[in-house]
Amino acid sequence: MDVVFAGTLNDQTQSVLRDRILSGTMAPGSRILEVELADELGVGRGTLRSALQQLSAERLVVRKRFHSTYVASATATDVFETYTLRNALESLACRLAADRITADGARRLRDVLAVMASAVAGDDRAAVVDADYALHRTIIDLAQHTRLAEHYLQLEAQTRLFLNLTSGMEYDLPSILETHTRLAEAVIAGDADLAAALGGAHNTADGERITRSLVEKESTPA
Repeated sequence: MDVVFAGTLNDQTQSVLRDRILSGTMAPGSRILEVELADELGVGRGTLRSALQQLSAERLVVRKRFHSTYVASATATDVFETYTLRNALESLACRLAADRITADGARRLRDVLAVMASAVAGDDRAAVVDADYALHRTIIDLAQHTRLAEHYLQLEAQTRLFLNLTSGMEYDLPSILETHTRLAEAVIAGDADLAAALGGAHNTADGERITRSLVEKESTPA
């Protein structure tokens, strides 16, 4: 079983399945065969079902008729609701982080930017994506708002799932670094209004692009 040996068996099972779904190893829309998957992971069906129940709460899997379970597929509405809600949370988080910024918080943000810059220099898209999420998680942490953090973490999983749809799209990595640098520096400077504005618009371009793509796909006859 490809797990990190930490936490309960249920936690480990959730982690493995979540990683597979978010990496695209378990493709959107694919059916999850519980007996086969439980055998593969070396866990009981009760443990597997408990893990799937949590992933269902995160909207990463969907339970359908006759108790069949599938990896979630994104619709245009799903993506629209996710990126607009994330914008609202990001805006609040950036405002709070800017209001509460400390020297240590500034250092943490600049450390993540340095990692992102190195990834951009190496043309490593996967590492840039990881640094992207690390930067936003740092801002969420600096906001010191427990309930916001809880909602954001759930939404992050859905965002990662939907961003798998962009794997074939071109990305300007230097532009991504520039965008995140502006956002981080606004927080570091304590400019709450600018930080909130940048955070609130940060996900719009990608969200609109994925939404348009899905609308076109959904309107094309099978």
